[in-house]
Amino acid sequence: RDVLLPLRLFRNKVANLGLGTQVIQWLILQGSFFVVSVYLQEVWKYNAIKTGLILTPATFGILAASAGADRFARRHPQRWLIIAGFLVTAVGMILLLALVRAHSGVWTWIPGLLLFGAGVGVMLTSSVNVVQSSFPDTDQGDISGLSRSVSNLGSSFGTALVGSVMVAVKLPEGKPFAVGLTTMLVIALIGLVIAVLIPRQP
Repeated sequence: RDVLLPLRLFRNKVANLGLGTQVIQWLILQGSFFVVSVYLQEVWKYNAIKTGLILTPATFGILAASAGADRFARRHPQRWLIIAGFLVTAVGMILLLALVRAHSGVWTWIPGLLLFGAGVGVMLTSSVNVVQSSFPDTDQGDISGLSRSVSNLGSSFGTALVGSVMVAVKLPEGKPFAVGLTTMLVIALIGLVIAVLIPRQP
């Protein structure tokens, strides 16, 4: 019988771990952006344009890291890049939680968002490479579609999850933001553990 995806695609340990990191990467990317956007618009009363400008450091970090992905891949193993990406992303989240307050300056966003973006940018391409390099050329079409679907799932789940957390946590000003971002931080650390479990390439 014809199937959308051969089940044998899910029997590859390295690919499964790589797909796990992909889900989490897109989950924390979309989830964290959602938390920041809601905070800026609800607490700081920013409009959509100002919110987008505040997010610029994260966007710059993603683009800069992505631009250097090829150079990084030549110098370091893909597994190492994914681990480093999760670590840098987690540090960025911690800086946001430590520096940003309801009445703090705009500059308090820059270090955390920049590191967050750089971390995500470093590991996104690496996770895809880990997944796709685990299969022969004949399976590239199937695994590419699966990889894209997993990324979309992570994006959708990230927004839904953090939105639910922020609605459920009805605390004083700023606390839903902290709880939502802390949730993303915990999930990022889970992603780090999954990345560590990826076998070293000989």
